[in-house]
Amino acid sequence: MARKQDMTQSEAEKILDLPERYDKRALRKSFMALAQKYHPDNAAANGISPDEAQCKMTQVNKAYALLKTYFEDNAEATLHRDMMGGEEGRYGVGVHFSPTGQKVGKTQVDDSLFWDKDGNPRSAVAEKNANDAVDAAPGTHRLRRFLLGPVFLRVAFVALLALLWWAVSPVLPANAARFNVGVDASLLDYVGWLAAFLYPTYFLVYELLAGHISGSVREAINGLISLQTRVHVNIRPSGSYTSELTSLIQKQWYGPLELPLAGFLVALALSYPLGGDALVAGWPWQKVLLMAGGAFFGIDGLLGCFGSGFVTGVARSLGNAVEKRYVTMRMNMLKRCGQWASAKHAR
Repeated sequence: MARKQDMTQSEAEKILDLPERYDKRALRKSFMALAQKYHPDNAAANGISPDEAQCKMTQVNKAYALLKTYFEDNAEATLHRDMMGGEEGRYGVGVHFSPTGQKVGKTQVDDSLFWDKDGNPRSAVAEKNANDAVDAAPGTHRLRRFLLGPVFLRVAFVALLALLWWAVSPVLPANAARFNVGVDASLLDYVGWLAAFLYPTYFLVYELLAGHISGSVREAINGLISLQTRVHVNIRPSGSYTSELTSLIQKQWYGPLELPLAGFLVALALSYPLGGDALVAGWPWQKVLLMAGGAFFGIDGLLGCFGSGFVTGVARSLGNAVEKRYVTMRMNMLKRCGQWASAKHAR
């Protein structure tokens, strides 16, 4: 027989008096305020007996110890308070649970897309029924799902990127004449050749393997159509809950993308003269700034190859911000289109 938990999530949140949605900072702030209130040094001044203060402090410590574990995997997450008093862990951070309590997928933010304002889970069956009704109704919804689907649009973007690669890639004889990489070539010439080869090749391979470029466009177009027609057609792959734009921002290999920029800044700095009138015009200062910029992006590019660095960190933070906005916008869109249902209304 399973051992009963000493404290549930709902009880812990009630003890700490947390809002409906809270993050790690709000949890810590609430804990510190209560800890100061019931601390033995402050309890008497607050009119609290030692026994009551000790009992309350024990509860506060247990509640904080339980809830802080929800932020171990994602310190930037936002947690939905268990208003219904369900079992501990039901609203785990970054995890989407079905109405039966079965874990069915991971999210980047929280379960606000999958739970209504009363804390009731949205039913996957209700969403499926809504999509089936959309397909059964007269109109071009099936065509819309095909044209904006993950296959057709991805193939179209791969074809466009392939044409771009064919038009600019310096490895092709037809384009080689545009680039001076001979004996008299400068460092800028070589950097230009590298950039013309790297960027089209990278994004062609990236879209071919990941599909997040076409996916971001697909989500944006489908969202605009849904808002205008008030009919939402689900075009996401089954089990996919993360915004494609979030994936596009965060799942890049930024290191190789930064290195040509570093080379360009260094080459530009080396092209500036050091003597004559350039000293009066202030070129040495520009030269120093360009060299510093090149060094920064060069070092950061090398760090980015190992999944760290400044640009990679900014991309992660930006992706998290985009995902939070995406979850809210999608939830509001589904409500507007009448496809937001809680489990108690599902059949």
